[in-house]
Amino acid sequence: MRFQSFWLIILLFALPFLYSFVVRQKPVSLPHPDLVSKLNHKISDSLIKKRLPLYMRLMAMVLLILALMRLQYGYVADTSNRNGVDIMVALDVSTSMNAADFQPDRITVAKDVLTKFIENRTQDRIGLVIFSGKSYLQSPLTTDHSTVLNYLDQIHTGMIEDGTAIGMALATSVNRLKDSEAKTKIILLLTDGENNAGEIDPETAAKMAQAMGIKIYAVGIGDPKGAPIKIQDPWGRWVYARNPDGTYFLTKMNEEGLRQISALSEGGYFIASDEDKLKKIFSEIDKREKTEFKTKDIFIYNEYFAWFLWPALLLLLLEWSCRRFYLRSLP
Repeated sequence: MRFQSFWLIILLFALPFLYSFVVRQKPVSLPHPDLVSKLNHKISDSLIKKRLPLYMRLMAMVLLILALMRLQYGYVADTSNRNGVDIMVALDVSTSMNAADFQPDRITVAKDVLTKFIENRTQDRIGLVIFSGKSYLQSPLTTDHSTVLNYLDQIHTGMIEDGTAIGMALATSVNRLKDSEAKTKIILLLTDGENNAGEIDPETAAKMAQAMGIKIYAVGIGDPKGAPIKIQDPWGRWVYARNPDGTYFLTKMNEEGLRQISALSEGGYFIASDEDKLKKIFSEIDKREKTEFKTKDIFIYNEYFAWFLWPALLLLLLEWSCRRFYLRSLP
């Protein structure tokens, strides 16, 4: 609890001098004879009664000065200065993420590693975008990581029409980061393919990110040479996709394209051919993007000047009423 303008207390010390000056003056009003006859009280002719309006006004002035000093009560709103890192995760959910070069598949491993990464970034705001043939925001930037992890847990391949709209995923992420005031802004792109859908190409989206000071860390998931993809046949069985000639259909990754967009935004490109490498990549990104900041208490103050203001106004009203009806000035 505190007074915001404590220096105004000097006005309180000035009131006694004002009072001593006023009481030396002769009273300028007398009790109205009609009212005095009805009251029948000894104090009617006393100095206390004649000076009652003065006492009311002085007390009102004390309360008004206390109101101007602005009594405040504060509480801790937050225990840290959240100026860390804002991270938008763009996760590929195309059918190719069912490839079996990761066990049980790429999408499951990617979600597990992402979960551990998010849990370790306790001071950062994190958002989630998923993409395939189109791009969709799953979670805006938030420090409520449990909500982000809940959305992440529900993600699976086949949620969106198939394709790989990397440019759209980056554009969606940039749109969410453009108004961020964080010291560091990052897009964490996880994909196993090359851009083949969407209205915005990856290079254009990367230039947008560069213009807004956003880094892109592109993580290619899977063997660059390709891997067979699991799909469901009309009977609901999981089988490997095949070419018309009967050979396995293999995923394709555009390493050069991913390397280019990460270089444009001054981020980084990584290739993860197995689960261990993917974990190491996330560990490396985690070490790179740490923002140092000092912890401090942030206080929110509620104002309580009204506790003094309303009684002061009431006293002024009573003082006016007393002069107007109880003590009347002589003509």
